[in-house]
Amino acid sequence: MTGAEEIRDAGGRDAEGRVAEQAAAARWATVTAFFLNGTVFGVWATQIPLLKSRLDLSAAVLGVALLCLAAGALTAMIASGPLLGRLGSAPVTRATALLFAGLLPLPALVPDVVTLCIVLALFGASGGTMDVAMNAQGALVERRLGRPIMSSLHGMWSLGGLAGAGLGGLLLPLMPAAAQAGLVSAGLLALFMAVQGRFLPDRNAAGGGLVLPDRKTLLLGLLAALSFMSEGAILDWSAIHLRDDLGAPASLAGMGFGVFCAAMAAGRFSGDRLRHRFGGDALMRVGGVLAAAGLGLVLAAGLWAGLPDDLAPLLAVAGFGLTGIGLSNIVPVLFSAAGAVERGRADHAVAAVSTMGYTGVLVGPPLVGFIAEGTSLATAFGLIAVLALFVAAAAARAVPRQP
Repeated sequence: MTGAEEIRDAGGRDAEGRVAEQAAAARWATVTAFFLNGTVFGVWATQIPLLKSRLDLSAAVLGVALLCLAAGALTAMIASGPLLGRLGSAPVTRATALLFAGLLPLPALVPDVVTLCIVLALFGASGGTMDVAMNAQGALVERRLGRPIMSSLHGMWSLGGLAGAGLGGLLLPLMPAAAQAGLVSAGLLALFMAVQGRFLPDRNAAGGGLVLPDRKTLLLGLLAALSFMSEGAILDWSAIHLRDDLGAPASLAGMGFGVFCAAMAAGRFSGDRLRHRFGGDALMRVGGVLAAAGLGLVLAAGLWAGLPDDLAPLLAVAGFGLTGIGLSNIVPVLFSAAGAVERGRADHAVAAVSTMGYTGVLVGPPLVGFIAEGTSLATAFGLIAVLALFVAAAAARAVPRQP
């Protein structure tokens, strides 16, 4: 090798090293964004009962207010693809993180229902847009690093949700709800501001108009919707099934979703290594089968003749945990695939998959309720198991085989 070649080779290695360092730094910034988003939602969950009591809201009126939050999120997600294409995921993540965390104390301060609905619509819009932007940034960082990281990012969201709910519950007896939310928000923003400068730039020079998703993106979105639909159904109906159908005491009825969440977090923190070794399509296939098997345990707990009554709820809780492990990495793999659909169009693909996935969260629980009303809750969970098997069967078509 000549001296000139050695200099060029050293320069190339230096450039690669700088790219790797920038991507590693951006990873920590993206981890923080996911943790912030999950923690804000966790704290918000602790505020809902107090809000209902303070404004003396009926269940129906509270439902309308929460629908405003969902409508704000869904509308913003639909518009986020062009926004990301024009501005890039980094500035959009920064702006929406500040807005999302900054709005957290406001629901505890609003004087009436109309103001609450406006605040919640803005809250949902900022959180929904941040969700799309941080997933787009995560997909970019993953491509630059050349190894899977999306599962661990979503694991940080789950960890943030648990931290927000736990911390919010601890602080509420000690201070007013607005002060609790403000204190957590200030801490999250201080942490976020310390790392937000490390995001990778990704502005699309071509701008960002509305782009219809192609067939592959629609398939990714459909699978994300089915996965989110399953998660939402377990969130809203697992405790009711344990209590009403299996006779579990109140102390055990809530454990179904708790175990499900813990299993999802554990599965996500191990998912990147598994995807690197076996590939995303294999991870989705196995995950779908495990989710269906877990829901099969839930059904067996109610149908197994001769099973002691006190063991049936425990078997169902174990089934919900197995379902959580199975579902844990499906959505991260789908977001990674969306981020790699077509260079320069990743922002639109991630936005489409996010929007369709969030639609699944909204549709799933009411659909389970209608099915349960006409047949039984066990039948509804059985149909969700079939959907999980469909996700497993479609994995090879939706996700590239190579790790």
